Amino acid sequence: MRMSVARGALSALAGFALLGLAPLGAAAQSGVLYGRVVDVDGRPLPGAEVRLPAMDRSVQSDWDGTFLLPNMSTGLYYFGARKIGYHPVADLLRFNVGDTLDIAMERIEATKKLDTVQVQARADAAWNRELRRFDSAIQAARFGTVITEQDIQNRRPTWTADLFQSQTGFIVVGGGGSALVYGSRSRCTPAVFLDGVFSPGFRLNDLPPQFIKLLVMYRGQSSVPAQFQDIRGNANCGTIVIFTV
Repeated sequence: MRMSVARGALSALAGFALLGLAPLGAAAQSGVLYGRVVDVDGRPLPGAEVRLPAMDRSVQSDWDGTFLLPNMSTGLYYFGARKIGYHPVADLLRFNVGDTLDIAMERIEATKKLDTVQVQARADAAWNRELRRFDSAIQAARFGTVITEQDIQNRRPTWTADLFQSQTGFIVVGGGGSALVYGSRSRCTPAVFLDGVFSPGFRLNDLPPQFIKLLVMYRGQSSVPAQFQDIRGNANCGTIVIFTV
């Protein structure tokens, strides 16, 4: 499968990191991730750095923008690339053997108020903030049931509640935009964390599914990471953690 990533100036996922997560599902297999770094017009970008800090590895794109990362285990990752003069990018990757990845980077341009160096500094600062958010996402995704942005695109749900149909530990009551999600144990409202913030009373269908970057469901409290536990939530109702794009 070919995966494409294109990010404009400091999108919600602007960054410079490739952070490994435990594989999802069956036993992990190993393979090579082949990729190419280009500009927004499709021209190759040599010398861009692509990193995998979780494995203490990084590579640079070749003269034609290509790169490869061998011995990649199947699973969920955050990846990214950086090249001076371009906005850094990062995104989520569920890697399977045989996948390839295209990364498009946008050139940094000076503005009326800021020169190129200042714009680059702001891009890097925004990346640092997003990297901290990614760290929480990584911890969340190690446990529970994980649904990625790509999974959502493949399923094409109309409502966010549709993602909980047939999910162990949860039930959907009603239909359409008025559907509600409950924990199946006690038929009560799960605790919801939106971008790391406990959000009591939040209606899942108020968030369009296409705005979700990562969704993690926990049917029991024992598997919920400490940062997503709140004494105001009922442990019997389940916990839902959402990171938006």
